[in-house]
Amino acid sequence: MTVIVIGGGHNGLVAAASLARQGHGVTLLEGRGSFGGVAAGLLHDTDSFSPNIAKALDLASHGLEFTDPAPVFVPSREGPGLLLHRDPVQAAEELGTDAEAYTNWCAFLKRVLPFAASQLDSVAPDISTTGPLLPLMRRGLAFRRMGKTDIHECLRIGPACVDDTLSEHFQSPLLRAALSARALHGTWMGPRSPSSTATLLLGEAQSGQEVVGGASSLVTALVAACENSGVELRPSCRVSRIQVSQGRAKGVTIEGGESLLADRVLSCIGPRRTLLELVESEHLPIREAGQMANLRLRGTLARVSLQLAEPIDYACRPGLRPKRCLVAEHPLDLERAFDHVKHRRMPTQLPLDIHQTEEEASILIRCATIELQGGWSDERRQELGELTLAALEPYVPNIRGIARVTRILTPADIAEEFDLEGGHEMHGELSLDQLGPMRPSMTLSRHATPIDGLYLGSAGIHPGGAISGRPGWQAAQVVGSR
Repeated sequence: MTVIVIGGGHNGLVAAASLARQGHGVTLLEGRGSFGGVAAGLLHDTDSFSPNIAKALDLASHGLEFTDPAPVFVPSREGPGLLLHRDPVQAAEELGTDAEAYTNWCAFLKRVLPFAASQLDSVAPDISTTGPLLPLMRRGLAFRRMGKTDIHECLRIGPACVDDTLSEHFQSPLLRAALSARALHGTWMGPRSPSSTATLLLGEAQSGQEVVGGASSLVTALVAACENSGVELRPSCRVSRIQVSQGRAKGVTIEGGESLLADRVLSCIGPRRTLLELVESEHLPIREAGQMANLRLRGTLARVSLQLAEPIDYACRPGLRPKRCLVAEHPLDLERAFDHVKHRRMPTQLPLDIHQTEEEASILIRCATIELQGGWSDERRQELGELTLAALEPYVPNIRGIARVTRILTPADIAEEFDLEGGHEMHGELSLDQLGPMRPSMTLSRHATPIDGLYLGSAGIHPGGAISGRPGWQAAQVVGSR
């Protein structure tokens, strides 16, 4: 069987390598000049990448290694700040009176997250009226094994806002801010938004060890795995049309007119763009067209890169120089930033997600809306860079003397450079109605589409995630079994 994979991001690379290892002929088409997508120059967290996928693709033979993630430092204007380790034993000294509560919280996560992780590692269940009951019963029994107390707690806190949930356990606003931040990745939410606890649990269920060398090392290993498996890698090949004849996908047309035929087509770009732009409208049923038209993808992510003359040294903890840092002293800082998103304004005080090396810092800003009033101009782009330095200055007084802004990516820049509709890094917002068997819709979450031979495998499909590889892997298993 021959397969064309559209999109050379991390999910496309995972899918292509998996299909090739199954013995299929695979051609991977990427519109940009290089592979990796958001893992190549945008996102920096790799702790959600599945170690099971790494093992199945033998990425270790291509130099991929894992290590425990670095602790996150939350600086403070008053006091020493907080260096948060995931391990509650390591975190105890920093947390003081919250140490026991953090230990209990981690124990709760350890009990309930294996069930969530097992759902993320499998294809979404078929919840249609004609779907088989046995798989649903098995999932229900696995959920039941968590025990009555934990089941009730999950059902109680899942729909709640994460700020309320964490306030029940912890006193320190620094700790609550650090834990809340992960709940907001890929969402259109603040910590006071309903169901943000569910997205926190989702993020925690996907987290584990991180890749040594970061996202660039992951991309290098995935490209090598594709090459070693015989995948034909074709960068700078942008697909303009998916060819459909008699209800079946037959291949693709590349910009410039080249036609490629295949037995299957797997799209690892956004589901809405795939079905509404690459497929001619007469081939897509009205139901699925409507579902894709209603898919929400309001990007809120920006990135600022700094060149450092010396490592960032925080005034509240001289000499620490952490690899990871979150600038947000209180969950309300995150909520106020989201207020600006809701009203389509330029944020005035930026929460910052910082990844630092010796010579540079990558800063992610998750409160910059693509729907900014008046649009993103060069002046607004420079203003974002200035606001980034201003947000750091209270904690790093010499930041303007040691740092130079080298690159600013607004949500509009991200949409254009990474070919992401809405500037959304996950091809669709994370929310209760766009998760699991509803991601991106009830009829499309299991990778197959109404068009025979056309499949979906991007982060816009269950189980979503940033750099996890799971959607591409699961799509490859579905395609390979048909």
